[in-house]
Amino acid sequence: MSPATPATPLPRRKQGRNFPPCMACHADPGFTWTCDCGVAFCTECLSRNTDLWMGGGRTWRCPQCGKEHLGPNR
Repeated sequence: MSPATPATPLPRRKQGRNFPPCMACHADPGFTWTCDCGVAFCTECLSRNTDLWMGGGRTWRCPQCGKEHLGPNR
């Protein structure tokens, strides 16, 4: 008989990404649309902020650095 093999540990699940709180409402909804410069908006605040939307409502522009990001599907 062959010796018993040690139990192999189960693969660990990926830890969820930590998102910064929303800059508009200061809430921590668990997910925020973030820019590389540190600006973050929750989905609700981003959908209410019409001056950040451009290109038919699919992209948003960061108010701090001006970078364009693909946003939620309205």
